[in-house]
Amino acid sequence: MQDILKELWPGPVSIEQRYRFYRHAKVLETVSREEEKRLLDADCAEELRGTIKPDVVLHADRKLLRAILILDLKFPCPAGRDPNWTQYGDTSVYAGSDQREIYGDAFGGKALMMSPKGIFK
Repeated sequence: MQDILKELWPGPVSIEQRYRFYRHAKVLETVSREEEKRLLDADCAEELRGTIKPDVVLHADRKLLRAILILDLKFPCPAGRDPNWTQYGDTSVYAGSDQREIYGDAFGGKALMMSPKGIFK
């Protein structure tokens, strides 16, 4: 996917990049892969609470904090069911929202789902 996107999209692309999103302050910052690994290896996953990790982001600029398009890949999709956006549970900092809403708020771009069944809003 990354090779195809490099040919089709002139701007930067992120794949499975983790971000901290402070929704009420409208602040988004990247979490390095090294920091993510260090926290997970140290059993400090709670430090990643409230972070988001979209599958693919086509960025609007080189700062990697604004997007034109955010893609959430839903593979495999169970037979007879269309894919659904993941709903954040009651204990989440994003309770009452789904991934599409949070991704749109965080990056300002359009969020879509891709599955073997097609592209969904």
